[in-house]
Amino acid sequence: MNNRMIAREPILCDPVLVETITNECNCSQLVARAMIRRGVTSAEEALRFLHPDESDLLDPFLLPDMQKAADRILQAIDEGEHICVFGDYDADGVCSTAMLVQRLQKMGANVEYYIPHRHSEGYGMSADAVRRLHARGVQLIVTVDNGVSAYDEIALCEALGIDVVVTDHHSVGKTIPSCVAVVAASRKDATYPNRYLCGAGVALKLIQALNGGAYTPEELALAAVATIADVVPLTGENRVIAACGLKHIPSLTGFSALLRAAGFNQSRVDEMTVSFMIAPRLNAAGRMASALEAVHLLLGEEPARADEFAATLNEYNQKRRDSENEILEEAERQIAERGEIARAILLAHEDWNAGVIGIVASRLCEKYHIPVILFAEQNGVLTGSGRSIAGIDLFENLSVFSQMFIRFGGHARAAGVTIAKERYEEFRAAFERHIAESYRPEDFYPSFLYDETVSFGELSVNRLKELRQLAPYGEGNAEPVFRFDGVRFASLRTIGKDDKHFCASVVQQDQVLRIVAFGKSELLEPLHTAADWDLLARPTINEYRGSESVELFWICANASEEKVAFFNAFFEQRLYNEDCSYERIFTWYRSHGGRFLAEMDDSGMRKHYRRLQSALSEGPILLQALTRALRNDELLALCVFTQLSFFSYEPDTGLISLKSGCTPRTLGESPLYRMLNDRQEA
Repeated sequence: MNNRMIAREPILCDPVLVETITNECNCSQLVARAMIRRGVTSAEEALRFLHPDESDLLDPFLLPDMQKAADRILQAIDEGEHICVFGDYDADGVCSTAMLVQRLQKMGANVEYYIPHRHSEGYGMSADAVRRLHARGVQLIVTVDNGVSAYDEIALCEALGIDVVVTDHHSVGKTIPSCVAVVAASRKDATYPNRYLCGAGVALKLIQALNGGAYTPEELALAAVATIADVVPLTGENRVIAACGLKHIPSLTGFSALLRAAGFNQSRVDEMTVSFMIAPRLNAAGRMASALEAVHLLLGEEPARADEFAATLNEYNQKRRDSENEILEEAERQIAERGEIARAILLAHEDWNAGVIGIVASRLCEKYHIPVILFAEQNGVLTGSGRSIAGIDLFENLSVFSQMFIRFGGHARAAGVTIAKERYEEFRAAFERHIAESYRPEDFYPSFLYDETVSFGELSVNRLKELRQLAPYGEGNAEPVFRFDGVRFASLRTIGKDDKHFCASVVQQDQVLRIVAFGKSELLEPLHTAADWDLLARPTINEYRGSESVELFWICANASEEKVAFFNAFFEQRLYNEDCSYERIFTWYRSHGGRFLAEMDDSGMRKHYRRLQSALSEGPILLQALTRALRNDELLALCVFTQLSFFSYEPDTGLISLKSGCTPRTLGESPLYRMLNDRQEA
């Protein structure tokens, strides 16, 4: 199966701690174990996890330079100085800008805001923007969601007599900019307990510092949207911001209008509403036109035009989708032309929209499970947006080549790069080589950590409602995923406009549940086998015409543990040393729905070889991972081809690899193939 994924066993939970949390929190052991696996270490922490409270927000003055920042802003307000809030064009930057501008206006500040245009100016401060603000008489710039890498621009501000207060959350380099204050939990010298505030999270702390610790429900709602949209860990203080802020989202005129435009007609707003309805539309403004329209909506400066602004953002979002599909198609074409895929994908095109390439990079990163950076060209300069996988820090690896860039910034899983066109090919080759040499093949195997193994009988609507106490879900607090062993698939069919999705009945013993898989219709063929599967899925509550039922969302399915053990034994030669070992293989194969002549004649075997060759063309793969990923007939073919020396197995490493320069062989030269063919004919 091309859905190859390694399921990682969940951590073991201390039974004493499970019992303590269960009793003191009045919850089930399932919920208690889930919290422990998400970092909870005591009943006290569990209570805070289950009941996030605004009183648990941290002291803003624990952030570095916060006192300096607050003092300088208050001075500017007292003296009537011209202040500019300098934001960013994504959802985090837009929310940060809106909340800080509103706060400063309430405090009587002479304040304006500036959001750079993504396509004509790019990310962060620029010399041209600084000069324009200087010409307008700006005396103090307060950045939100940017600034920690704006060394040259801040130096220009100093030369022009403009003070700068930086508030940011992006990774800080070896040095910090020389300005009034740099408020960032990501600073190397920071001791703030929450190092993963988003830009709006930092802005909320600044508002607290300016306002005696107080803030409004609207400000908390803006911070919640940004926290969810920017995919920072939803743990600790971030969990408090997200959970408590979600409650106030419907009360904001701008968000209400945006949800109406999106066709949202439910009363409950949760993290999924933010991730799939609110955030994409806020982002679409900056991607397709100007983020200023999103700021106008959130500031509520023209309430009568809220629906108009929201409709515009909705239109931008549809255009974003269309552009995304076009870029993805072209990127896939370039990948196919290149043939063999390296350990990283770097692609460029002069017609790509710089505002959309990050989304496409994310989709390709998920598909190929390697770092991906896509570049859009404009005026001889390439602007790139990259995404990476767990364990491969994109910002850290890009830092190796910092001398090649005009600018770059970001963090472990996402980063932006600007580079001169003439240096692109040099950088691409060097970066791909660096990634290939720095990491092991197994670092690129996708894996998924599930919560625990349960049976269908352990799931119920009430149990799932209890699990919902763990929400809001997101980075660092994943929605629970369970493993279900020994399931079979039935009634498989494609769904959706383009037949890209499928649904099925999943059978475990005498119980049946419905499962839905999005974007996985290519998996239908292997799932038709009668073999047992070990399924990873996310249970949810399906509401239909007033009734509720348990439904599963697909994560991945792998061959049963029996199958893994069986084929591991074959490759490690243990089955060869037992009587009738080939007979055992044939019996096993037939008992699991195998049809030899239908799947392993000359034509079928050529097809199997091409698939296996493609799967192993990027390098060796762990036998265990391959066994879990392949169908029964594909594995049997692998055994035959290994006997023919087309593939090799290394017992010391457990790796299967493709051999080059093989001598032509016939299928009949494989003892296993001859025996299977004889048994089938008999």
